[in-house]
Amino acid sequence: MKLDDYLKSNGTTRYEVAKISGISESSFKNLLLQDVSNLSGRFYRAIGLVLGKTGGQVYDEITADENKVFNFLGKYHIHDKERVTELLDYMLYFKKHDIDVTNISFNRFENEIENGNISGDEDDVLQVIDNLIETFKTMKENVESGNLPTPEKMD
Repeated sequence: MKLDDYLKSNGTTRYEVAKISGISESSFKNLLLQDVSNLSGRFYRAIGLVLGKTGGQVYDEITADENKVFNFLGKYHIHDKERVTELLDYMLYFKKHDIDVTNISFNRFENEIENGNISGDEDDVLQVIDNLIETFKTMKENVESGNLPTPEKMD
């Protein structure tokens, strides 16, 4: 999501954020040239200050369009706090280790619904989340044990 679009959808502008946060408007103008997922934390905190949100909430909302896991959770209205928290904890772990897990495909699930093989009800959706959590758990164990795939192993 573009920074100006995000601010507009939240009823504010770069000017208002700059005025309230003390960060110059020209600094915000320079942000338009950058990928919003790579902004400094001070910008997320400044925007959050104006919107009454944390910097983390602002970051999550701005980058949600790029995150297929967030899109899936939103599309199917997943409100199981325990599962979502566990999933997000894994995602934060991978982010700290520079491993991108946001581009996961849910095409198979969508195709199964489209083909009439599953209904796509809450139980099906929760099964997908549970499978993803198990996959992330295994990935984390592999990272921690140093058992990462190498080009030689992938052939």
